[in-house]
Amino acid sequence: MLLTNSAAWIPEEQAQLVVGQAPWPKVGDDDLIISTHAVAVNPVDWKIQSWGGFGVEYPYVLGEDVAGVVVEVGANFKHKFKTGQRVIGHAVGLAHGHAYGAFQKYPLLRGSLTAVVPDEIPLSEAVVLPLSISTAAAGLYTKIGLNLRSPREDTSSLADKKPTLLVWGGSSSVGSSVIQLAVASGYTVATTASLANFDYVRKLGATLVADYHEPDVTTKVIGFLSDTNIAGAYDAIGSEITVRQNAAVLHALGGGKIASVGKAPEVPHKDVEIVRISSGIIDNQEPNVAKEIWGEYVPAALVSGQLVPEPKPLVTGHGLSDVQDGLDKQKEGVSASKIVIELHPKKAVPATQPRCFAE
Repeated sequence: MLLTNSAAWIPEEQAQLVVGQAPWPKVGDDDLIISTHAVAVNPVDWKIQSWGGFGVEYPYVLGEDVAGVVVEVGANFKHKFKTGQRVIGHAVGLAHGHAYGAFQKYPLLRGSLTAVVPDEIPLSEAVVLPLSISTAAAGLYTKIGLNLRSPREDTSSLADKKPTLLVWGGSSSVGSSVIQLAVASGYTVATTASLANFDYVRKLGATLVADYHEPDVTTKVIGFLSDTNIAGAYDAIGSEITVRQNAAVLHALGGGKIASVGKAPEVPHKDVEIVRISSGIIDNQEPNVAKEIWGEYVPAALVSGQLVPEPKPLVTGHGLSDVQDGLDKQKEGVSASKIVIELHPKKAVPATQPRCFAE
């Protein structure tokens, strides 16, 4: 019996998405197949579409944030997942091919980048988390990144001696997860945000907040942190300007390391190190971090409420045909919210002559 799948394909470089049939995925030992209930849109999705590059082989299925119900489990994860469980996962098509892209009804997920979602959290809310969790973890906990203490370690002895992490862009999707993970790991968080999002980042756990619109924001942040033990900086924006602002802060405080999601330009400070990080680090270079964060912390923290799905979803559609509009809206810009498209999958049905867009 053959089962049908469909996807929102990008057929060639810089093309609009086209909904068409897709191969039924073949589950590997380290994989899961899920039935998609919701996907979220990230800047990388429209950047791949608009700019090309990224090492993509076409036709391709975009998407990194997905939530749904487990359909099949590979041999190495049968102890951890069961069919019918509600999960979120970081879809890693850029590393493993279009079968792992999120924007399809039945994607493959890496078991190491998947977590069970408690029943009280709607999947359309939980879906905002995956890519931001992986990207946050890559910058915070890997040896390539800041190599900070993990949220699974005991922090009770720190009391009032908590080191401070600077997070530039705390209201962004990645910044929201960085704040939550850092606080869970026992760090005090200082962050930047627009004035309208001060309450938002404080709710996530930030203690000190500066308005990045202020022309003297760098000076203000230095003042905030002058008497603190600085653990480093996480630049969740990654522009050349923000990296240089972070570097100026760390230099004034005696130096340190910046983990940036984007640019890693040269700066005139020999006491400041800048590393560009990506979510893929925890998938292919330091899988121990994925095991600790995705395998242990995320499912437990979702149950306890220590990790909450933020930013809030902005649902803009209800099917694969609405994904392109979601990409367009994300490209226009959103603040303290994340574009989400809900899917309402039906039970897979037999097909005597399936047509595959990729063939």
